[in-house]
Amino acid sequence: MSRTLFFAVAAILPVSQACASPAGDTGGTAAPAAPETVYVEVFDPAALGRAFSEIAGKVGPSVVTITSRTTMRITTPSFPPLISPFGGDPWQWFGQPHEQEYVREGLGSGVIVTGDGYIVTNNHVVSGADQLEVILQDGSTFPATLVGGDDRSDIAVVKIEADSLTPVQIGDSDSLHVGEIVLAVGSPFALTQTVTQGIVSYLGRSGVGLADFENYIQTDAAINPGNSGGALVDLEGRLVGINTAIASRSGGYEGVGFAIPVNLARIVMDDLIGQGYVSRGWLGIMLQEVNSGLAGEFSAPMGSVLVSDVEEGSPAEDCGLRTGDVITAIDGQQVTSASWFRNRIAAMDPGTKVTLSVLREGRTLTVEAELGLAPGDGPNETETAATGGSNPGWTLRNLDGRTAASLGYEGGYGVLVTGVEPAGRAAEAGLAQGDVIVEVDRTPVSEVDEVRRLVAASGSEALLLVWREGRTRFLVLDLD
Repeated sequence: MSRTLFFAVAAILPVSQACASPAGDTGGTAAPAAPETVYVEVFDPAALGRAFSEIAGKVGPSVVTITSRTTMRITTPSFPPLISPFGGDPWQWFGQPHEQEYVREGLGSGVIVTGDGYIVTNNHVVSGADQLEVILQDGSTFPATLVGGDDRSDIAVVKIEADSLTPVQIGDSDSLHVGEIVLAVGSPFALTQTVTQGIVSYLGRSGVGLADFENYIQTDAAINPGNSGGALVDLEGRLVGINTAIASRSGGYEGVGFAIPVNLARIVMDDLIGQGYVSRGWLGIMLQEVNSGLAGEFSAPMGSVLVSDVEEGSPAEDCGLRTGDVITAIDGQQVTSASWFRNRIAAMDPGTKVTLSVLREGRTLTVEAELGLAPGDGPNETETAATGGSNPGWTLRNLDGRTAASLGYEGGYGVLVTGVEPAGRAAEAGLAQGDVIVEVDRTPVSEVDEVRRLVAASGSEALLLVWREGRTRFLVLDLD
């Protein structure tokens, strides 16, 4: 949808010039400079308004509202027991702890990416929900299932059973420039199909503290609660970002919003749709960005990355990287910052071979490395009420040696709990993120499938042996 938003007009403007007297002119006032025709470009406000209207009409059918319902249970603590001198406890009904239940409702936005019902949104919009519902532009509603979520990038994908939907046109966030006009589309404060306009204020914003992998588009387009997961589009109506958060002292819009670049979101989205989990590349180093002080000490360019530690058994150790090496380029592309380096490596698939340019003790080396799978990534088994069925509300993954070592677990087998829903049966049983399930009904387990099979065969409850922070304990998982 190409269009011309700017029109050329001519203006006659006087230009002051410092001129020497013409040859042969022996004095007097210099001849006035001739007027110069200067062409400037100005925009037609009416044309710009029409363009915004066209974009809203094009993108609107692809942006949805997502509502979530999560059942929360809290236990009111009991009062100290009162002892009656006449025997028994006549006040016991005042002192019994009791459980209260309430439903927490959430609201966010999403973007349709396929005609058969796949929708991308923020992970924080849908994480932990018991029920998800999607509302289309025409007001029709559909129950949604969680395909998968990635809290490290804050991207999730949900699915509705619908056909002939209007998917958004996906753009290229790498082609954005600071100052470009963008539109944010979403459901702030439940006001569906709201469109706001702003510019790209900054590209590659990191260190915000919202996710592990940050490379945000900063914009002054108004983003408010409910916009999370919605679309940030360019003047062609192409998706360039997923609106995520705001920086605010009041809790409302103050001109600083953040969107996940669509190029990053698409990598995560494609993984979740294609295989149900994310697979990021991993090198296995601790790194520091080279600042002015380190640049002098290591004779290295600013923005390159200094290897401060190499993990044992990692791809970095296998390829010969050492503490004190400075990585200046990946596949010939100059490293510009620590966050750029992390995001670049993470965007590659495990098994990808990369060429690193390395400075070591004044020498320039070329190092070939084959990336591994990032710890925490890989096949997870997510069982939540939002995916249907009677599930414990936990996220499990097979326990690898690196993760076991980082936890201090030396048991040799077990399954890692990577997430627990606040209102799920797993949480009620006392399970927590980082626990290792060692046994189910006194049977040792080392695979997620074993846990699922044994829990399914347990009937109304399952007995779990769980390792946590150096100690084991038994927990009863209620399945009724």
